Amino acid sequence: MKFEKTINLYALGVQERILSGAMKLQRGQWCRCGKSGKRCRYVGLLNSKVIWVTHWQGTSAKTQANFIGAVCAIQQRSNKNGS
Repeated sequence: MKFEKTINLYALGVQERILSGAMKLQRGQWCRCGKSGKRCRYVGLLNSKVIWVTHWQGTSAKTQANFIGAVCAIQQRSNKNGS
């Protein structure tokens, strides 16, 4: 699967398509919440009900560290649940 251009999560129907599985995103996919502001990165789905993204943390290094921490957390969660 290849990365898409930045996806606006607030665009009509996008969240519904992600939650239903009709739109699949790769972990790390660049997203945006609305039309302006910094981009965020897709981490994954929580309980098939919540779209988890990480947002800008003030610096690139802090933002990357936050994303890596979220990826580790979702992987641990998946391993614990046997997914």
